[in-house]
Amino acid sequence: MERTKLITDNQVLFCQSSLIDELLKHGVIADEDITIQEDDKILEWWLVTSWLAKQLEERSQTIIHAFDCCFWGRTTSGQAIYLDNVIREIAQR
Repeated sequence: MERTKLITDNQVLFCQSSLIDELLKHGVIADEDITIQEDDKILEWWLVTSWLAKQLEERSQTIIHAFDCCFWGRTTSGQAIYLDNVIREIAQR
């Protein structure tokens, strides 16, 4: 768990759910610019580093690249991010 905590402490920057929701609502980011896996429902949006975004994309996670930033569409909620299976998978690498 220590490596997963280290990854989230250093690579997951800020929750940006409200920002992304507003950008989508006003068409600044188009729905078609987001590739979401068929069964996924995005529950939260997080600003992440480009390193973590690459790791997440390799695992079919939803990432928006906009404004020189990377936003991760998290499909879980209600638990610490370091407990997410995808973060654990990255940490085991």
